[in-house]
Amino acid sequence: MISQKTGMVALLLLLLPLFVFCGCGQKVSWIHLEPKSIELNIAGETFQLKYAALDKKNEPVCDAVLTWTSSNTDVVAVDENGVLTAVGSGSSIVTVTSENGEKAVIQCKVSILGSIKVEPDQMELALGEKFQLDSKVLNEKGELFEDQVVGWASSNDSIVFVDDLGEITGIAPGEATITATTPGKAAVNAYGNSKITVKAAE
Repeated sequence: MISQKTGMVALLLLLLPLFVFCGCGQKVSWIHLEPKSIELNIAGETFQLKYAALDKKNEPVCDAVLTWTSSNTDVVAVDENGVLTAVGSGSSIVTVTSENGEKAVIQCKVSILGSIKVEPDQMELALGEKFQLDSKVLNEKGELFEDQVVGWASSNDSIVFVDDLGEITGIAPGEATITATTPGKAAVNAYGNSKITVKAAE
């Protein structure tokens, strides 16, 4: 009859290749993390990071315990599986750390489109007069977006014409609404309007 001790040895010999293959019990030498940076554009949007804890032979450490942290949880949250969740506009650094102190980081940016403010929001224009409208693209916190291009349209080109840069021209007496819009990522759009009145010639 096989003794209990002999049976235990046999079991360990059977499992040994599995432990060696997985790198179990090995120290984490570095953590592979992808991508290096990411931008999210909708509140609640999630993204699964790709990562692997590796030993000095670049073999996976299957029993590695990893801790995830976000430097700004008002911008992005991260769970224990490396899933990011957009919270609000801003920047954050997400860090994954092994038990023995090895780290990897990712730069996270959240840009949530809020609204467009067109200035002035209403005005009078003489026949043939030109004027340059101004637009400000804002996030959900009312903060200015950097380098955001808008598109322009007139509700009636025969009364007020607007070019691609937001310059308007009074064509005929009447009223028209000029709309600035920007197609955001993930099919999100924002709009801003200005009501223009073209005066009849005296």
